[in-house]
Amino acid sequence: MKKNIIRSAVLAFFLVIVLAASVVVIPSGYVGVHARFGKIKPKEMMPGVHLIIPGVDDVYQMSVRTLKYDLVGPNSVKSLSQDGLTIDLDVTVLYKLDPEKAAETYIDYGPQYEDRIIKPVVRAAVRDVIAELESSRVYQERDLVQQQLYDQIKKKLSQYNILLDDILVRAIRLPQKVVEAIEQKRRALEEAERMRYVVEREKLEAQRKRIEAEGIAAANKVIARSLTREYLMWKFIQNLEAYAKGDNNTVVLLPYDKSVAPIISLPAP
Repeated sequence: MKKNIIRSAVLAFFLVIVLAASVVVIPSGYVGVHARFGKIKPKEMMPGVHLIIPGVDDVYQMSVRTLKYDLVGPNSVKSLSQDGLTIDLDVTVLYKLDPEKAAETYIDYGPQYEDRIIKPVVRAAVRDVIAELESSRVYQERDLVQQQLYDQIKKKLSQYNILLDDILVRAIRLPQKVVEAIEQKRRALEEAERMRYVVEREKLEAQRKRIEAEGIAAANKVIARSLTREYLMWKFIQNLEAYAKGDNNTVVLLPYDKSVAPIISLPAP
């Protein structure tokens, strides 16, 4: 009886081991590449629990999350610009593996597919893009460089079952003397643009003053034609009456015409 119990316990233990070895769990963010007798099956294992045959099947987990691949520092990409200058770029690639093509990628390139695919693709794209641009544009128009790299790398990586999320140009390095020359030219262009603005503003101001002066001159001509002798005399008499009725007895008004008698208001004794 005791031997039967021991035998059953041992059998149960080995059964548990076998069952444990027969189950594989693929976590979220990964897919499984299934190999039987060393031959890769074309169908990927999606996240979840899967049964396999111990000793016969192998499962390789491959991430399908967004990953980062850096070409910076010693691994940065050096290329020649259109004007023959060496430009050094630090580039970061954000990508993920197509989950439905993981097995195919594993068969063709193995688990270290990044170095075999991404690195040469990015280097080739950088050299192609930089070769079409002058060094000053590369230095001053990083967004343009980044967009052209994104378009080329995305198209190329899709042929290898890799989905490009983004491409980041981290740094652009040129010889220091070239950078200084570019900055000096940029400042000169900005100053020239500022002076053009100032000149244009002064022209507009001069034009405004000329129009204003022409308007005043035209108004004066109209007023001059309406100022008859009789009107001026009437206006003068009106002003005399207004001053005479006022409280200021120190004001003396003298007529401008001999035909009108002066009115002098003096303080009361």
